[in-house]
Amino acid sequence: MPPASPTPEGFPSAEAFLDTLAATVGGLVAYVDRDERMRFVTQGYADWFRTTREALLGRTLEELYGPEAYAQFSPWVKRALAGEDVHYERQATDFDGKSSWISVNVRPHRDASGNVVGAFSCALEVKELKHTHDALGRALEEIDTHMQNTPLAVVEWSSELRVRRWSRQAEKIFGWRKAEALGKTMRELGMVHAESLDTVAELTRELSEGRAKRNRMLARNNTRENRAIWCEWYNSAFFDGSGKLASILSFVEEITARLDAEEQLRHAAMYDSLTGLPNRNSLTTRLDHAIARVNRTGERLALLFIDLDRFKHVNDSFGHAAGDEVLRQAAARIRACVREVDTVARVGGDEFVVLLETDVRPDTPAIIGERIYAAFESPFEWLSLAVRCGASLGVSLYPDHAGDSAALLASADAAMYRVKSRVP
Repeated sequence: MPPASPTPEGFPSAEAFLDTLAATVGGLVAYVDRDERMRFVTQGYADWFRTTREALLGRTLEELYGPEAYAQFSPWVKRALAGEDVHYERQATDFDGKSSWISVNVRPHRDASGNVVGAFSCALEVKELKHTHDALGRALEEIDTHMQNTPLAVVEWSSELRVRRWSRQAEKIFGWRKAEALGKTMRELGMVHAESLDTVAELTRELSEGRAKRNRMLARNNTRENRAIWCEWYNSAFFDGSGKLASILSFVEEITARLDAEEQLRHAAMYDSLTGLPNRNSLTTRLDHAIARVNRTGERLALLFIDLDRFKHVNDSFGHAAGDEVLRQAAARIRACVREVDTVARVGGDEFVVLLETDVRPDTPAIIGERIYAAFESPFEWLSLAVRCGASLGVSLYPDHAGDSAALLASADAAMYRVKSRVP
């Protein structure tokens, strides 16, 4: 087989082929010598500068691009002239001031002895890269805006569980500024209350060890000012391709006010707002539990149903404010007559119930009842006035007089009315 001709078929000479290549090839192709002087350019390269190929030859890269643009890419050119294949991408401005992203390959050219005597470069406009770059920038900006504006705190933790992202809402909730929080662990910040240390540690291990990809936790936290708050944490873990933890992202909502409100609602549902005593709902719950217990142990329960005598006369003569004060004082007197283990509840307007569920001997209800009668013998005080109001009391025993909580209450109520009917 004959050796390949240096001149491609259809071209009279190598120079003719090279001229045709320079005029038609796409992209910006050039050759520079060791002094970074242009020795060859394609027509596309000349068109970029709105000039001729001949006008570019012999000029240095710095002369052609200017000091500022040259400073951006000269390190790559020097690496190529040092013998390294180089690829880079940069934002370039053409002769008309139009900005474009270009992808550039620079490869050294060696002589027969292997010495680098110049470098070839080929640059292509990469419009999609610019579009992708801009779209990515807009997306990141949009995500960051959402993260900064969300009412939830956004905290990102590194694989070492150190703060990597700390949003404005995190500053607002916890008090530490971003500069103070970055790089710190929860323990170093002291942001976990002692009551929640075990919970937070276990749920964090669950994520970092890969036992869960996401979790939710309710934790008591400390602020920078050492104020205790309650927070709900929504956490998700991200693992890299090798399965190693890369980061944990947390969205945090402070719920102290919500928990306080829920606690107030629970308290209001179970306690009387005037006297602070358990209400009928609370008493019923406690009575059911007590009956279930004594059914197992064979013990006895007792209910004392108390109704104030002449209470309507107090309201009619002195007003409802006086009536409320009498009820508060009556509650305190009844509470003082029973043991710590006993329950005193307000179940109606002027009706109180005492539940005796511990060590109830046959004479225990009578002893407690006598104390209560004695407590009502002295008048109540209202605006320096002596207000007299007695009490009628009925007793019912479980299981002697009734078989469930409703029947036991009804039995004690009936016993109280039998006593009250004898009050003059």
